[in-house]
Amino acid sequence: MTALNSKLQRAIQTLLQEGVLSSASHLASVDSTNTEAARWIQQISHSHPPSSLEKSLLPRLVVADEQTAGRGRMGRSWTARHDGLAFSLVWPGYHELTSIAVGVAIAETIEYLVGPTRCGLKWPNDVWMLEQKVAGVLIERVDQPKSETVIESKPLLIIGIGLNIGSSPRLDELATTSLVEATGRLISQAEVLAELVPRLIERLQELSGQTSDVVASFRSRCVLTSRGVRCVVDGQVVEGICRGIEDSGELLVQTPAGMQRCRSGEVTQVRLA
Repeated sequence: MTALNSKLQRAIQTLLQEGVLSSASHLASVDSTNTEAARWIQQISHSHPPSSLEKSLLPRLVVADEQTAGRGRMGRSWTARHDGLAFSLVWPGYHELTSIAVGVAIAETIEYLVGPTRCGLKWPNDVWMLEQKVAGVLIERVDQPKSETVIESKPLLIIGIGLNIGSSPRLDELATTSLVEATGRLISQAEVLAELVPRLIERLQELSGQTSDVVASFRSRCVLTSRGVRCVVDGQVVEGICRGIEDSGELLVQTPAGMQRCRSGEVTQVRLA
């Protein structure tokens, strides 16, 4: 049996003891932390009603020392090596700015740990350093079943994060980097986890109140602003100049036909004629 990363174990235990987390699972290797989190939700929902689940077990962290079949947005794969960080946070409730808040939390954590540096954010939540991707996010929604006693319950979110720390994968379609490659600073997975999880939870909690700060933080790092982009709006491919994000988190694209709002999907940079 492969030994668990002892530094990560201690970091997770501290997060539990300090009440940042309600429960956690640490695995040596897993196919996907998001898939593992979904399996846990399916198993635990049989014995815990939604209200009990939220009060006693959430937020829950799933961490793996190695992720062999991680899933990214748009069906891409994201493999975490032993010198990277892969985890999923199970969080109660959905907000339209969740993706924005997650990206901001990762960028702020990186800047705090390995600064002075500045991260960029590619809508909706890819994190860039030196024009290269250093972290990715996959958020999946799980709706809890209704019952005779529960008419309506909050959906659960599985927030999966993959962050390159020591090295970065070589991808044909995308330039990537890691914290070490971008800054030359040595840092452990445990240090990143210990700083990122509390900051992530803090940003998610802020969404229940005033959201202007998280939107402003994203806008200040948005790498697409003033660049040519292509995206899909209402089933139609549109091209134009990115004008940042709306207060609701939608990407604003100025086209010859007027301002368009991209709500989901993939956005690519293009050279406009």
